[in-house]
Amino acid sequence: MSIVTRWTMLLAASGGAAFPALLRSKRYKEKRAHTAALHQWENEGGNLAPAPEASDALVTAGSA
Repeated sequence: MSIVTRWTMLLAASGGAAFPALLRSKRYKEKRAHTAALHQWENEGGNLAPAPEASDALVTAGSA
């Protein structure tokens, strides 16, 4: 194996390992930013939408 081939393989291996780490870092930063935005929104008095409750009225389609 020539030195050029060895350097090429080394660079390819390090690039192959760096790419997933870069994606993982990006997802982590996005998750932290979302969490920070959610906490800021909650501190402003925002509440999550209430869960829809089942109504007692029977809904039917068509004429009866």
